[in-house]
Amino acid sequence: MSTLSLNLQNCYGITNLSYDFDFNNKDAKNRPIQKAYAIYAPNGLMKTSFAKTFSDLAADRQPKEERFNRTASASVLWDDDAIQPDQIYVLGAEVDLSTRTEAVTSLLVNQTQKAEYDKLVKELNALQSKLETELQKASGIKKADVETTLCKDMATGQDFIAAVQAALKIELNNDYAAFKYQDIFEPEALAILQSDDFIEQAEEFTSRYLALFEHAGSIYKKGEFNPSQAAIALTALDKQGYFKPGHLVHLAGEAEPLDYQQLKEKLDEVNQTINNDARLQAIQKKLAKNVKTQAITSFIENQPSSTVELLLENTLPSKQQIFKQQLWAYYLQKSKHAQALLGDYTSNKSQLAEIEQQAAEESPQWLAAIELFNQRFVDMPFKLAVSNQTEATLGVAAAQLVCRFEEEDTNEQSAYKDYSSTDIKSANLSQGEKRAFYLLNFIFEVENRKRSGKPTLFVIDDPADSFDYKNKHAILHYLKDLADIDYFYQIVLTHNFDFYRSLANSFVNRTRSLMANHTNTGIELTEAKAVNNVFVQAWKSKAHTCDTILCATIPFTRNIIEYTKGDKEPNYLVLTSLLHWKEDTEQITVDGYWAIYTAVFGSAKTISNGSKTVIALIFEQADAVANNTEQPGMDLEQKLLLSMAIRLKAEKYMTNTLKAHYANPYYWSAATSNQFGKLLTEFKEQLPSSEAVSILEQVSITVSSNIHLNSFMYEPILDLTKDHLVQLYQGIKNL
Repeated sequence: MSTLSLNLQNCYGITNLSYDFDFNNKDAKNRPIQKAYAIYAPNGLMKTSFAKTFSDLAADRQPKEERFNRTASASVLWDDDAIQPDQIYVLGAEVDLSTRTEAVTSLLVNQTQKAEYDKLVKELNALQSKLETELQKASGIKKADVETTLCKDMATGQDFIAAVQAALKIELNNDYAAFKYQDIFEPEALAILQSDDFIEQAEEFTSRYLALFEHAGSIYKKGEFNPSQAAIALTALDKQGYFKPGHLVHLAGEAEPLDYQQLKEKLDEVNQTINNDARLQAIQKKLAKNVKTQAITSFIENQPSSTVELLLENTLPSKQQIFKQQLWAYYLQKSKHAQALLGDYTSNKSQLAEIEQQAAEESPQWLAAIELFNQRFVDMPFKLAVSNQTEATLGVAAAQLVCRFEEEDTNEQSAYKDYSSTDIKSANLSQGEKRAFYLLNFIFEVENRKRSGKPTLFVIDDPADSFDYKNKHAILHYLKDLADIDYFYQIVLTHNFDFYRSLANSFVNRTRSLMANHTNTGIELTEAKAVNNVFVQAWKSKAHTCDTILCATIPFTRNIIEYTKGDKEPNYLVLTSLLHWKEDTEQITVDGYWAIYTAVFGSAKTISNGSKTVIALIFEQADAVANNTEQPGMDLEQKLLLSMAIRLKAEKYMTNTLKAHYANPYYWSAATSNQFGKLLTEFKEQLPSSEAVSILEQVSITVSSNIHLNSFMYEPILDLTKDHLVQLYQGIKNL
């Protein structure tokens, strides 16, 4: 894409906005230029409306005008063709933790491994399905519940293969062909079998019950018509009014038909061997309760006494677990598919294990995305991780992101929270912390689109809103990375002027730094002028008595010289050597700096420690501030002092290290602008695997770009916490 032509009419709060965004990667002088725009828009002017309009387009919806019901239109052309919904991604200003992008799972799946893995498990799944069908018929359990029940009974967790293997190893001493698992272990039936009355009277009840079928004049026949069915039939006929018109029932073998009362008396006469005993009668009623319990009486009347005794013995509470395992063993040992499943599993086991191991150990793009979040968003109360790495990488389960909380003192894991709006809300996070977590979706979406090579326009609405400065610069750094992707384009909207200025100073070209203004006809976007405003703050009255303030005046003095005499003036270059590690940095004394300071400000004061080097004074004062654990916070001069010391020590470390790895030993002192950035780039190219890269990047993100004079001056440094600066300083010292 080279041009995005925009024409919006009555889109939410935008009455009219037309603009051509030129995304050509060369400027008018044929110099490289990033494909990104920054728009500064005061609150309430257009930001939210602009983002909502593009959200509608991304969802293939027509934007609306909600307030006055005017007709809305949105023409957005990408090189003269209508932009497609999947070419747009909107990062809204509102934190929405309930929305979870599918890019999380898509990014995690290793497609090559998944295809190979799926091929192997497809046959296993087919064989397991056939086996489950067999087990369903043999046991009476629903097919969907077979795996869970078998694994539970065999105590193999969720491992179906292990459960089958365990069952096949069981030695059986009885024939269980007549036993149906579901009929026996159905809760209502099992409750009767386990009752004290039944356990005590089982043998007598069984004997008398079976005698009913042999009784002279019995109306019952095993397997066809039993006492329970007779009672149900009599009740049903009576309830339906069968006997009221005078209808009779003629029983086989009887000379005369019977009315209701005669039939009832006949049944009572046949059943008297049980009915005469109250406890046996109670058992009979319980067994006749419903179809689930009637299965037990059917079993008793249709099986030989030895089989019934086997049932009664094995349903005792102490023997039930073993009985369950024996039933499964019988079903599986009679199965046609159990051995086929195990054979296929055995032949592919090593290959499956190898793929799973690779999936568990590899570090695909998702790991880089999570590490990116964990490293760049500092001072978060949690670290992110994926709890089911193997399954997610193979695509057999959705990725389960967790934010892992750690105790501040013991560094022990204290809680896990699944990636969901409910969990995050209950975690008591600040708005900035919630927003950082919300941005993880954005990071995953970006990484997923990078992998697919999908050209995308990113519309980003105030990504730094509600963040402190260290995390605002983390976002800035990520957006800069985004701008380096050839097929990515971005429009960043913000009402935070400091963040806007940072975009312009970082990677958004000044010609693409726009300001939104309200006109009589709608919204107008114009190129911004004078993005950097000057703010002056000095410690003139205390500079000669306070070493910390004296050191803090160095960047201020250097800026004044730059503004009045230029950056080629000798004193400017001397002070540059106090803010960046140069060849002469260790030779400049306090007296030398004080002479420059007094020349600029006309001070007649004298100063102590004149013979000491300035760099020694900076590090000495930085150590004192860092070691002062009694002070909960710091003044501006202390934060600025630590920031200077951090960058100086970082540059010293990189220059000394590069001397041993770089052909030109004077490279480190040759940079005339952005020395830290150039050193860091060279350091990462020469030593990409160095453990120091992570902390050096933190210096770049948090400190390096903040030691400047601007309209808000040191506001970014003021927003940094003492703990963060001290930790960063100690980390650099440890290098």
